[in-house]
Amino acid sequence: MEQIIIPPRNNGKYPYRYTYDDEGGIRNVERMSSIQEATEYSNSRSGLASRSTKSTLLWPFHHRNTSEVPSTARSSRLGRFRSGTWNSRSILRSLDDTASIDQSLVPDYVINFMRGETPESLARKREERQWGERNVVITPRRDTLSSHLVEFGNQLASATGFSRGDGSERSDLRRHFTGWRGGIVYNTLLTFLILVVGIISLILVVTRTKVFSGQLAIYTGNCPTATRINIGVHVVINVFTVVLLAGANYVFQILTSPTRREVSKAHDQRRWLDIGVSSLRNFRHVSRFRAVVGAVTLLVAIAIQVIYNAIIFFTKSTEDECAVSVNSSLLAIVALLNIVLVITMAVILTRSSFDPLATLGDAIRSFLRVPDHTTNDVSLMTKLDLQQGRWGSDVTKQCVPRNYYWLEAPSLTRWALTILSWVAVGGPTAAAIGLMAQASSEGVSTPFGTAEPEMTFSLSSTIDISQLALVAALPQLLLAILYLSTNAILTTYFLSHELSLFALGPRSLRVSSNPAGTQTASLYLSLPRPVSWLLLATFAALGFVLSQAVFPIVSTTTQSTFTSTLTPQIAFNAQALLVLLALLAAVLFSVLALGVRRTPAPALANGSELKGNPLALTGGASCSALISARCHARGDQGEFWLGPVSWGVIEEAGQDRPGRCAFTGNAVGLLDPEREYA
Repeated sequence: MEQIIIPPRNNGKYPYRYTYDDEGGIRNVERMSSIQEATEYSNSRSGLASRSTKSTLLWPFHHRNTSEVPSTARSSRLGRFRSGTWNSRSILRSLDDTASIDQSLVPDYVINFMRGETPESLARKREERQWGERNVVITPRRDTLSSHLVEFGNQLASATGFSRGDGSERSDLRRHFTGWRGGIVYNTLLTFLILVVGIISLILVVTRTKVFSGQLAIYTGNCPTATRINIGVHVVINVFTVVLLAGANYVFQILTSPTRREVSKAHDQRRWLDIGVSSLRNFRHVSRFRAVVGAVTLLVAIAIQVIYNAIIFFTKSTEDECAVSVNSSLLAIVALLNIVLVITMAVILTRSSFDPLATLGDAIRSFLRVPDHTTNDVSLMTKLDLQQGRWGSDVTKQCVPRNYYWLEAPSLTRWALTILSWVAVGGPTAAAIGLMAQASSEGVSTPFGTAEPEMTFSLSSTIDISQLALVAALPQLLLAILYLSTNAILTTYFLSHELSLFALGPRSLRVSSNPAGTQTASLYLSLPRPVSWLLLATFAALGFVLSQAVFPIVSTTTQSTFTSTLTPQIAFNAQALLVLLALLAAVLFSVLALGVRRTPAPALANGSELKGNPLALTGGASCSALISARCHARGDQGEFWLGPVSWGVIEEAGQDRPGRCAFTGNAVGLLDPEREYA
């Protein structure tokens, strides 16, 4: 139980004590005999910090005339607000209530609750004032919504001098560790830990070499041991680089996710944006600051993958000794880029007002809350309609029953980029294997990290060791591009699948921030974590194998007692190349095999064979316009999106009018392929 003491106003005699239960409901309002009694009562308690079963707070209102009010029991359930205000109201309209409590004492959240308002309905009204009326009828339903009590936070603490140490502080902390903010926090922490490891390594190298741009042999000895050390170091390096690349891609997707304002502006221009997937298309429509930060984040992560794989190289002498050396100048560059990456990842967390449509649930919630006037009465609009310039009443109005497959969800552009990036890595790999098979029949049996003389190619002696290492690591650039394109394809797969499930039955929305009702918030955006982890492991393996397939060697030839010649070389390992090609084929096969998975289909009204899904959006699973078109619900359902929702027929077609399809919290009808729907 908690109690709040409201002092008298304008020299009034009596303060009032409000008593709340553990759930936030007002249990009792009673007049106290004097302010002294209130003070004595408060002082007699153990204080707020003790967290006893009851706690008392003095309410810092202005002074006003108050009427004497008898003790009155109240039993309204309030819950807990996520946000609100403790400011008092100066003049209040008359409210119907069983108690004659002076209304000037009642805070805003109580007034809003009595009027049937909720934080969500108030937020929607603010949006309507911002966007204009969009033919939305607000009918609050108290039985399906939950009001929330204002949490005691910094505002109350600063005004009264009291501090609870929980409530809003826990809420703010929870907000930064859930949803997309939590994802950025975790990725930033991982990036920072990798930075710490890099800085420690750099310090060790500099202290050993006494110069900032030198090379340090971390091991000198026999070739087998040097090879094992080289393999171990490159395993760690490629785990680090793929984690950094995945984190940068996550941040890039958040930064390029449009806000509702940006989506509405694009739709007014008859343009659509991508939702729930990394997108270059959105660059022209999101803020310049986010576009620049997103681009820098991704480019820095790609550069780190290349340079990190260039810091380790072999130095081979004529005595058949092979030294594993580290390049301190390249390691310093990696540390510097890592610092930049940490900053660009974390900077968006300073924008507290940033509210992107990062997931499918975010977009559906926004379009249901404030419908988009540009996509009204086009619930079955397709990507082909948009490509042909049909954005009005002449779009597709019938559902064609056919089987849909996951590979239809990505656009042709995404497929072209993915196949091109795969060929850019797989093509040279296959060609190198063919050339080496002709040059040496024993090259295939050479262990990782080593090369036969026939597979080693000398370069100009004027080339610097750092340049040599970077040239050998350049194929990592193509591998990073392949990861990004493959990630985008898989993300589109699961985004389309998530949308299609709403046609099968009620489901709660999965949002990236501020969940309410039965909505859920997850750290991942569209690609489920098990799939993401498998993709990370696969590309970490690809990066490691590539580092063992193409690598630099510096051969040292002693000409006399005091002179030696350094010969820079690029070495190839046929065995590693074969493994690399096999892994690339496995990636391509897995993506295509997952793509032939059939989209689940609901039943049809005419009892025909179960085929197709009306929410399977061919080539447009991430298209904001197509998602918006399917979110024009009836205005008499209140805020139904706070609970489970489904998509289907909400108004049956008549003889002279089409039916309607949309999301709803009620039961839906089944689409009839012989009828038209608006």
